[in-house]
Amino acid sequence: MISNIEEDRQVCVSAPGKIILFGEHAVVLGKTAIATSLSLRAKIVITRNTENKLNLELPDLKEFGSGSWPLEEFRKLNDFPKGDIADPLKPFECNPEFLNQLLTFTSVKGIATFLFLFSAITQCTKGFNIKLSSDLPIGAGLGSSASFCVGLCGGLLEAMDIYACGKCDQCKGAHKNSDGEHNPCTVQSDLINLWSLQGEKLMHGTPSGIDNAVSTFGKALTFTRRAGYKILDRGIPPLRILITNTRVGRSTKILVENVINRSQKYTDLIDPVSNLIDTISMQCLACFERYEADSNFDELQSAMELMFDMNQSLLSGCYGVGHSSIDNIVSITKSMGLHTKLTGAGGGGCVITLLKPSTDSQQLEQLKKALSDAGYESWEATIGDPGVLIKSL
Repeated sequence: MISNIEEDRQVCVSAPGKIILFGEHAVVLGKTAIATSLSLRAKIVITRNTENKLNLELPDLKEFGSGSWPLEEFRKLNDFPKGDIADPLKPFECNPEFLNQLLTFTSVKGIATFLFLFSAITQCTKGFNIKLSSDLPIGAGLGSSASFCVGLCGGLLEAMDIYACGKCDQCKGAHKNSDGEHNPCTVQSDLINLWSLQGEKLMHGTPSGIDNAVSTFGKALTFTRRAGYKILDRGIPPLRILITNTRVGRSTKILVENVINRSQKYTDLIDPVSNLIDTISMQCLACFERYEADSNFDELQSAMELMFDMNQSLLSGCYGVGHSSIDNIVSITKSMGLHTKLTGAGGGGCVITLLKPSTDSQQLEQLKKALSDAGYESWEATIGDPGVLIKSL
């Protein structure tokens, strides 16, 4: 259902990033991965303008900064989506020819993705000023592109008053949090998720859909190649983590291929490793369930520390996706009594350290300084954050 647009409304949206908690790489071999949302979020502010222009500001993307385009420039493109295909309630893929035409406006693929989602959802019928910023580092495997896509799609649908649910009470903001934000209902969230997946396809080719699903729905999900993803309906313990960026680039594709090749060549050796990693994922879910029942955080923390250590050893030593930078961070954090594992592809990228409830601000700053002195950058976060949040002003 599409209703009339409120001319003076400002829409503020945020969407979380994600980490793989357990199961990376084993998921490619048919096992279970657990992904959780982060308290680090992308933020989007959308306001109407009367210039019939799209004014875009991305202060975190220094190679772009800002841009401004008359809406008519998009509408006159030969492959601008219109007619039966252009139903914002039915997400559709970007026509390759239209993408090529959008790339004449910008050489940055991420901006072209943004322009497609804007054109498809708004049909370029109204001018908007849009500002995007993020707590998340770009290209670090923390779901930054998905959080942007989710936040943008959620914000544009809200700004255009496009609701798959017909604008139910929840989407009217009947259940706001203390900051005046609300989660869209499940039906509207499904629409946001499907639109954001179209953006992820432009960015990454054949994404699993994990990143945008976690960013849309929040909390945590499990994923297998056979069954796809399943959102966990239980609460996620507010575990404190420190995310550290090794600043080492890597090719996810090559790392995944190497694990598959190793599995095929040494099946009898790698299969037990994959099964053990799958068991760790299952034990993590069992720990979450026990904590929900007994609230014994000390027991949960001890189990998670052991699983962090085991998973890191299996990923690095058996799958071969470690890196000297990861080993260095593991050593630094271990000297302070903390437990660390890689997250995502490995070979560099980001690692996560499980902080203790007793880790105070002074100890945290000491740890962050030690990591910074070694050339790394880190951010504190919690897991299980809410999915996309919307506030209309």
